[in-house]
Amino acid sequence: MNKLYTTDETSADQVYQRLRRLLIEGHYPPGSRLIEERLAQDLGVSRTPVRQALVRAAAEGLVQIFPNRGAVARSFTVDDLIEMYDLRALLEGHAAYLAARRITAEQLARMEMAATALEQSLTMTFERRQDEVHFLVEHNAIFHQTIAEAAGNQRLIMMLNQIVAVPLQFRSFYWYQPEQRQISNFFHRSILNALRLGDGDRARAMMREHIFYGRDVLLQSRSAEETTASGEE
Repeated sequence: MNKLYTTDETSADQVYQRLRRLLIEGHYPPGSRLIEERLAQDLGVSRTPVRQALVRAAAEGLVQIFPNRGAVARSFTVDDLIEMYDLRALLEGHAAYLAARRITAEQLARMEMAATALEQSLTMTFERRQDEVHFLVEHNAIFHQTIAEAAGNQRLIMMLNQIVAVPLQFRSFYWYQPEQRQISNFFHRSILNALRLGDGDRARAMMREHIFYGRDVLLQSRSAEETTASGEE
């Protein structure tokens, strides 16, 4: 069997990062069984670091582990998506409200760099669509994680880590059209301006609208994809 990787780097963290990327990019589709022996062959390593990587992936919400069934790539129903985005709007809105009172100049500068990178990406050229999406996910994460950090509430951060599904973010940005990205960038700018002014109410309101807009794009794109797939059967 051809291995996806042939490198000699086999540390547990390196194996996890490789597995994480494959899960995020959908190489192992949602709902598919993740058999340790197959993964070990794909990644070119032994089963021990694969087993450790699966445990970490489960803790991050990328994988579900069932008794007597083993690991399965996490799948999301429409109800799951609605619940998750409702919670994100609540929690990230509150994070933005808290951040407005304590965010530092350094954190604002980090967010400014991320927002600018997302705006400039609309005119950048990428070798592959996946490279572009990884760029978007990375800088979007910097923007949102900086707000959570500035909020200064560790329990809030832990809760956000449990409900922010990275594969969904990757899929969302893969679907985003330029005009939808422009709207997302508008929300980033509005949130950033509110934080600079120390306006917690405004920051919370714009963050909630931003999250709900992302939810709507995801649901509409998913519905369109399913309609197309059923029409091709």
